[in-house]
Amino acid sequence: MKETISNANFPKDEEDRVYHLAIKMGDAANRIITVGDPVRAKKIAQYLDTEEECGHPIFEKMSHRGFLTITGRYKGVPVTISAIGMGSSSMDFFMRETRAITEGQLAIIRFGSCGSLTPLAPPGAILIPSGGYCIRRNIDYFSDTPLYPEIADKPYLLSGVFHADNEMTDILVETMKEAMAPVEGENSSVGPVVSGGINADACSFYSSQARINNEFWDDNEQLMVYINTVYPETHSLEMEASMLFHLAHCAKTPEKPVKAAACFQVFADRLLNGFIGPEQVLLLEPVVGKACLDALIKVPIENEMDEAGTVWDRAREE
Repeated sequence: MKETISNANFPKDEEDRVYHLAIKMGDAANRIITVGDPVRAKKIAQYLDTEEECGHPIFEKMSHRGFLTITGRYKGVPVTISAIGMGSSSMDFFMRETRAITEGQLAIIRFGSCGSLTPLAPPGAILIPSGGYCIRRNIDYFSDTPLYPEIADKPYLLSGVFHADNEMTDILVETMKEAMAPVEGENSSVGPVVSGGINADACSFYSSQARINNEFWDDNEQLMVYINTVYPETHSLEMEASMLFHLAHCAKTPEKPVKAAACFQVFADRLLNGFIGPEQVLLLEPVVGKACLDALIKVPIENEMDEAGTVWDRAREE
């Protein structure tokens, strides 16, 4: 570590950059797409306005912790694309640190991949949830000396549902269906766009997503039955989106609210044990990424940041 860090409660460096994302006020816009893979982020960034079109360079920052931030304009509107890696902890880093270095309302779309729990959405389909809940491995269950006897018989815990923003979700569904229609018409291996179900956000790719691994003590053989019993409307299973909805719900500063939506490419069929092919991904990813941008710029923002002094300021001098 080379930077001088202050404030152990919420670390920032001497230029006021947050610790994990390594960005500061003016580096991220109010409208954000977040993905896991930095390669996916860069592919989406290819649709941003060029420097000649927008009047300023496209900002790109890869932090020492592996978080990639790209900020520019899309059809004249300031947007940020953030690659954050995988899991709820990474979503927590992203949400808290991005909220700390922005003003006004945030609108965030999560674009990821998922496993499907519905026959309506085979590999190659797009799922857009109305909300989601979290699945967490109950670590205490596996302890030789459990601290909480009242849940000592539960290896996995489910949360209540946190809702996506209705307006954003409606915009995303409409835009995605419009974008996917010609692709579906020409390629039977992709689509459809399925909405209305809810998402399950697991704390791991393996045990808490009911993947069986005999090398470890997981006690997850009945987890899928448990999920479908409690939440039969579950369509998708992944690791970030419900945490996004949860943190948007918990953002408590009135003048700095967060609204969120999500969409997923179905990679894994958890009912029939199938998996998406590379040719399907090549077809889907550019269409879905561009549709997320098109949906994002339609979302109204309250108290949007003034561009003066930001990385999308047309008058900025390098």
